Amino acid sequence: MPLRRVLLKNFRNIEAQDWELKLGLNVLEGENAQGKTNFLEALYYLANGKSFRIPDTSSLIRFGEGQAELSAEVLQSDLTKQLLVKLRPELREFYLQGKPLSRLAPVQECLRVLVFTPDSSALFRGAAGIRRRYFDHAIAVHRPAYGPLLSRYQRILRQRNQLLESGGPAELEAGFELQWQESAWALMQERAAYLQELRDPWRRNWRALCGEDWPLEMAWEGPLYHNGPPSLENLRAALEKVRAEERRRGRSLLGPHRDDLTAKLSGHPLREAASQGQQRMLVIALKLAEAELFQARSGMGPVFLLDDLGSELDARHQRRLLEILGEIQAQTVLTTTQRKAYAALSARTFQVKEGRLDHFEG
Repeated sequence: MPLRRVLLKNFRNIEAQDWELKLGLNVLEGENAQGKTNFLEALYYLANGKSFRIPDTSSLIRFGEGQAELSAEVLQSDLTKQLLVKLRPELREFYLQGKPLSRLAPVQECLRVLVFTPDSSALFRGAAGIRRRYFDHAIAVHRPAYGPLLSRYQRILRQRNQLLESGGPAELEAGFELQWQESAWALMQERAAYLQELRDPWRRNWRALCGEDWPLEMAWEGPLYHNGPPSLENLRAALEKVRAEERRRGRSLLGPHRDDLTAKLSGHPLREAASQGQQRMLVIALKLAEAELFQARSGMGPVFLLDDLGSELDARHQRRLLEILGEIQAQTVLTTTQRKAYAALSARTFQVKEGRLDHFEG
């Protein structure tokens, strides 16, 4: 699964770059505001079809240009697969082996790219919607059937809300309600199954990374979980209780769109019990757990992107993280302003200046 050769054209401040990565550790060194993170962003976009920084595709295209192109050689067993992405202000196109793709699932079967940035540690401090979007994406990558299921639920939810807002006929409302119940329940089951897979590797990586054995618990929570694990019967009963209030407010008050994945340390919410350093390591442990799930499913290691790692972890925890990434055969790309911090490691080092990347050593 590693990325071997990457070609970038008109992406952010990168005019044209031919980039050959090492299978292990790759270090991008440069002063601030030179474009180091742009290279990570390009790698992330290749596998995930979106930026980890902004939602607007047009901002990713180099100023004054009409199109950006990202391409990569992806190693899968003894095969090399060619991936190409074309970005225009209102359009994006994906190709694998020269064939256009309507969905990213074929790419994500052979390429898993995870990223940790200084903003990542806010995952469990922010609003519930941030976590829903994060885990919806993670589940869709790991369980390809989840993406279409989520899209169907969101479509039915919009239609149901329109009906509630307009005060449509009861017969039509009943029809949408049955579809909504079935779709909501299927989505909740998929989320629960993913969390069951994720739970043990998340705990294990938390212990391996920080050396602490404080109890780590995680669970989905929301209005439908107040009386214990939800069931389809409980969902229907809960819906009946809020039916009049939903009609009055003109929107759906229950369902997966209101749920939140919460994590607790020693029985207390992370935002209350964990220090900022612990929260960073808990998020990194989560991403390591996602990497393990990908490796178990595909037999291949992930690509791990670490932006400005030195500002987030001390030297001891950086070394431990890089050791773990080596153990799971991850291809790692990290950015730094001081390559000396990684001089003792076997790494390929690149110098980044004004959107240009030069091979320095390794």
